[in-house]
Amino acid sequence: MLRYLLYVLYVLIGISLGVWLMPLIFEILPWDIPLILDNVLVFGLSGLLLFLVFFSWTLPKVESLIRRSEGLILNRSLAEIVSATLGTLIGLLLAVLISLLINAMDIPIVRDIVPFVVAVILGYLGFQIGLKKFGEVLDFLPGNFSKAKEKEYKNSKKFLDTSAIIDGRIVDVAKTGFIEGVLVIPQFVLDELQLIADATDPIKRDKGQRGLDMLNALQKQNAADVEIRDVEYDKLDVDHQLIEIAKAEKGAIITTDYNLNKVCQLHQIKVLNVNELSDAIKMAVIQGDRFSLLVSKTGKEENQGVGYLEDGTMVVVEDGKADINKTITVEVVSVLQTNSGRIVFAKRVRK
Repeated sequence: MLRYLLYVLYVLIGISLGVWLMPLIFEILPWDIPLILDNVLVFGLSGLLLFLVFFSWTLPKVESLIRRSEGLILNRSLAEIVSATLGTLIGLLLAVLISLLINAMDIPIVRDIVPFVVAVILGYLGFQIGLKKFGEVLDFLPGNFSKAKEKEYKNSKKFLDTSAIIDGRIVDVAKTGFIEGVLVIPQFVLDELQLIADATDPIKRDKGQRGLDMLNALQKQNAADVEIRDVEYDKLDVDHQLIEIAKAEKGAIITTDYNLNKVCQLHQIKVLNVNELSDAIKMAVIQGDRFSLLVSKTGKEENQGVGYLEDGTMVVVEDGKADINKTITVEVVSVLQTNSGRIVFAKRVRK
């Protein structure tokens, strides 16, 4: 298609040059031309033939140049193309203003040549600036997208609950980069962690120390996006205080506490529950599925065996007590969703 368009373009250029130049050429010839040749049709055909004889070899080169230019343009986004076009127009507008000043000098050579050169240079510079400095150009626009996006990112605050810090999975989730914005740990949450770590109960003390370790690991891997907020607080409980600060700053709360999750929903506060995230990415099993399972211990009910899927989901095997420490094939009977997670009930497949 492009080749045919170039053929048409070359024909039009040849005819136009013939109509414009052939009368001037015939006038300077030392002899008179016949009247039959002195007409527009002959001029146009003569110009076309001469143009094709001298310039037909340029057709493949022009086609190749256009195709390369087309490839460069198609690799750019529409926003960049629009920016480059606006840059070119601004450059040409400046060239027009400069040309007006030059024309006022009334110097023949300067008046005829310099405006054209200035237009080419400023048009090219405007195109390059608009194309290659697209991101910086946006910074000068009112309500520019880049700063708005950066501001939105910085204002996207996630307040960590004590339970989510002790749980520890938030460290791995943050490491993957799925959480955007700033992770904020208010001072009252840190104080509660320290209080738990200083408890006399060894179980509580271990939880508190684990929470402090997880917090240190979180700070080390995401130092720029983790903030310890030194805020004043009264004798309200930590959950209430966390809800108040999240509501005031229009942030979200990251927790594993089921009750806090429900209270936040009543206050219309966005909640990111680590347990719900874990359930969402767990291996999906449905009734009738069969798979191999290592029965690792006895269940609560008589003759029950218990095993675990790779994602930690508990599988209760009917009459599986006799198969402890064995890998057997089981079939899913039902799946129970609880507040603490998912439990799969299965039976052994007899061969």
